[in-house]
Amino acid sequence: MTEVVPGFDDRLNEILEQQATKAGESPDAYVRRAVVTRLVQELTDDDASELGLLLGHLKTVHIETPLAPELPRRALTDPERLEAVAKTGLLDSPPEEAYDRLVKMVADALMVPNAAFSLIDEHRQFYKSAVGLPAELAEAREVDVNRTICQYVVDDGQTLVVEDARQHEVLKNHPAVLGNLAVSYMGVPLKDDEGHTVGTLCVWDQQPRAWTIGHQQILQDLAWIVRERIYG
Repeated sequence: MTEVVPGFDDRLNEILEQQATKAGESPDAYVRRAVVTRLVQELTDDDASELGLLLGHLKTVHIETPLAPELPRRALTDPERLEAVAKTGLLDSPPEEAYDRLVKMVADALMVPNAAFSLIDEHRQFYKSAVGLPAELAEAREVDVNRTICQYVVDDGQTLVVEDARQHEVLKNHPAVLGNLAVSYMGVPLKDDEGHTVGTLCVWDQQPRAWTIGHQQILQDLAWIVRERIYG
């Protein structure tokens, strides 16, 4: 029988709290992120699977910078991008357990009340899977594109990170912000092999959040898994 070392558990908890504080997270959030990071790493190291080969590219993925004050509006209506959205075959499709599990994993890993995987055409954002939507929106499963923050991820083609949209030069007057539906937001573009952004994997909260580099990496890692689900 292995001898119990007095104070060992207390010391581990002390170290956990110290590391979580350094990362700017609660101990629970730190543990959740560590679990997802380990999961993604193990999938990455699995050279026998297509998912493992795909996730191997994550080591070279750059964390994008936050949204610039001036936003282009060309990509949203680009015919080739719209064709790429249609080719996914997911617009107006019913809910699927596989996507629901992934979106729930995103919400749990980042400890946020709201997360969604969406497809976006020139008129609307279609929620393929989401948690935390208001009842009316959850039933409709879509919203006018002009009322979404994800439209900017499509146009910019980069990860968008907003800690407090009420202070953001572009987003402070956005309907979702004025209606207190989204105060903080983080969204990753989902792209096809040609680089067209067909949708987003995003999280948001009704209060400000200090998103860390670790949070961004988790969302990007899980976005690659969603992408593999779409195209794999």
